[in-house]
Amino acid sequence: MRVRARGLTSRPVVERVVNTTIMLMSVLVLYDGWESLKLIGVLAVIVGPVLAMVLAHVFAASIARQVGLERTPTGRERARIVRNESRFLLVAVPPVAIVLALDLVGLSLGDCIQAVLWVGLISLGFWGGVAGRSTGLTGWHLALSVVAGLLVGGIVLGLQVLLKPGTAVPDGVLLGY
Repeated sequence: MRVRARGLTSRPVVERVVNTTIMLMSVLVLYDGWESLKLIGVLAVIVGPVLAMVLAHVFAASIARQVGLERTPTGRERARIVRNESRFLLVAVPPVAIVLALDLVGLSLGDCIQAVLWVGLISLGFWGGVAGRSTGLTGWHLALSVVAGLLVGGIVLGLQVLLKPGTAVPDGVLLGY
């Protein structure tokens, strides 16, 4: 049975949330210098790329609209584009909330970022499941859809091991061996 996608599971929403999650995870994996940041700096590293992605989508949608219309969009048309795209700023809310909550209980900012990365991985698995379910998958096929999302998140986390071996494998020793 096929489930009709609407609202939070519509194609543009799922696409932007997944893209932004992967982009944000990549930034967090590649950023170097967590130990030198204060909480506000960590929050800026999270919100900054999301804001940049939203601005990129506003710009791209605006110029695409202009090309499609063969004229400059009106103020009302531009406002609609900004309104439609700005809702994706909400993608920054869960990682910011995680960092704030974990910082409040005393975890280091590095540990807070690791938690955000793991939640991002789980989120990609969730969205893989949403995609599978919306196309009517069940059983093993649905499980494979979830695993595909987890695999993409795992690849992004794997970048941390490849690009920062000094932090993922301290002093060249893997898990104390």
